[in-house]
Amino acid sequence: MKHAEKFVFLFVVMVAVFFARFAYPTISGVPSLAADTPTQTADAQAVTAPPTLVLPQTSLNGADVATVGSNDTSTNASIPAFTNSAYMVANLTTGNVLAGSNITKRWPTASLTKLMTATLILDQLSTTTTITITPQMFAADPDERTLAIGGTYTVEDLLHVMLMPSSNVAAQAMADYIGEAQFMSEMNQRAQQWGMTDTYFADPSGISAANESTATDLLILAQHVYENYPDIFALTNTPVTTITELNSGKKVTVKSINHFAGTPGFVGGKTGNTDQADYNLLSVFNDNGTPIFIAVLGAPALSFQDTSALYAWYKNEYK
Repeated sequence: MKHAEKFVFLFVVMVAVFFARFAYPTISGVPSLAADTPTQTADAQAVTAPPTLVLPQTSLNGADVATVGSNDTSTNASIPAFTNSAYMVANLTTGNVLAGSNITKRWPTASLTKLMTATLILDQLSTTTTITITPQMFAADPDERTLAIGGTYTVEDLLHVMLMPSSNVAAQAMADYIGEAQFMSEMNQRAQQWGMTDTYFADPSGISAANESTATDLLILAQHVYENYPDIFALTNTPVTTITELNSGKKVTVKSINHFAGTPGFVGGKTGNTDQADYNLLSVFNDNGTPIFIAVLGAPALSFQDTSALYAWYKNEYK
């Protein structure tokens, strides 16, 4: 080959190699742009990917589930932003989780505990059973205003007081009547039998921070209450009632502290608040025959607004 031809051949090869380095940046150890900026790639995928379908509860492992899209791909409204420890929106019947965050994070239940307490009470005591309040029972909340030491009340009335204004004394009274040690053992046995494996109950009212559960376990609890103990949710949906102290015949008006009680579409639920738990709220709503479960745990303030926002998101996303 002549010198001029060799020169042209080498020049063409060099030009080809030069352009190949830009067309295929991973060649010869040159890193690609995607490898340098993984977040940009992830963001691009998040924008272009179609909305995710409803996820079954069993597919979630506790990682945050941000916005979960609907079956209708024409809508994909953003889930409200919260500073709560955990939240969940789910179909109560199927157990399908529609949206949630930290759904397997253990958190103090506070007075959500009383839902489990109520299931055992209904199983073990007649609603006409009478219980007299002792000073030991009153120690659960010395600031109790509805019940009185020495007062005698039916279990039915004590259930109203426990579930509506969330009386710790009423919960303690019924547990003590059965025997607190036995009662707490049975509460924890029931939790395990129902598959609430991340739940522990330390007292019947939820005072102790040792009472813990997760949004996932609370969904199981709500399913059992809805299916097998509908009277419990009926009591929590009562805005106001009257109880009677049997010794004197004195009647006392009892009001619910749950802002949803008595409102259209609300099935039932329970409030909870302690210093360690902040504000918890478990709610079930009826959406045209479909029960929708919403749990908010660890809200920095009253969690009715957060629950309303989550239900509005659900109604918009799954209309």
